[in-house]
Amino acid sequence: MKYFEKTLLYFIFLFYCLNTAHAASVFDLEENIKIVGQNETIIAVYEDTLIDLARTHNLGFTEIVIANRSVDKWLPGAGTIIRLPKKFIIPNHKIQEGIIINLPEYRGYYMNNGKLITFPVGIGRMDWTTPLGKSTVDLKLENPSWYPPKSVQQEYKQRGEYLSPVVPPGPQNPLGKFAMRIDIPGGYFIHGTNKPDGVGMQVSHGCIRLFPEDIKLIFPLTKINTPVLIADQPFKIGILGDEILLEIHETLSTDDVRNNFGYIKSMVKDFLSIKGIQSTVDWTRVKAIFEEKTGIPAMIVQFSVTESGLH
Repeated sequence: MKYFEKTLLYFIFLFYCLNTAHAASVFDLEENIKIVGQNETIIAVYEDTLIDLARTHNLGFTEIVIANRSVDKWLPGAGTIIRLPKKFIIPNHKIQEGIIINLPEYRGYYMNNGKLITFPVGIGRMDWTTPLGKSTVDLKLENPSWYPPKSVQQEYKQRGEYLSPVVPPGPQNPLGKFAMRIDIPGGYFIHGTNKPDGVGMQVSHGCIRLFPEDIKLIFPLTKINTPVLIADQPFKIGILGDEILLEIHETLSTDDVRNNFGYIKSMVKDFLSIKGIQSTVDWTRVKAIFEEKTGIPAMIVQFSVTESGLH
């Protein structure tokens, strides 16, 4: 890595940390390390809601809700223990530098100059799905105007609302202050938002929404032609030390053929076979993790690193 690029990344990140109360999680990328971060817990006070706590701790709404399924999302109650899911298994990928958006996780991962930045995202609604596939960033806009397509204007009209064919920069612009277009047909953007409560939900017309503070960090680091992978990986598995961890999220569709325990069992067996690990799996625990779907990585196997040949 060039010295100038290292220095620029450091000062951008330092400026970002000093000028925002909320921060995306940033880690050093290490070879063969696919699991990063640590889960946390906090004690709720009376006025807390999960949507407010999500914003404070740079989590998406869905992430914090599924990690705390037994908690009332609108009024957790003073003294309630809230789990903050801040441990992540990096999605499978074949890109060295670039952005991965994992839709079922409502989370993005940006690999840049030896750093991993991870942040929550809002994605397309069921009727305006975010397209899957590989692409690149082909346009960057600061203080963008929004040119809503006719289909979106028609949707507003059916609700009895008028939507201008051009929405100028400002507090009413849903793109926020920064937007990066990806070269998938249809004009999809990775952008900020004027409605941060929607981050971590299926709320957009297919674009990918970030908290304003996160796009502010990502935008200056991203170059034209930066690779972007939009993935659908609700189930992730990885190794940390001598443990195998499994992370389960809800699939985006209830009729997804992968949404069954048999699929998970095959995935775990295939992973163990590829890694040469012969340790016994507690399938009862695996099934419980699958059924709970908390999105929190949980250990399913502990093994001998020497015996497996992993180092």
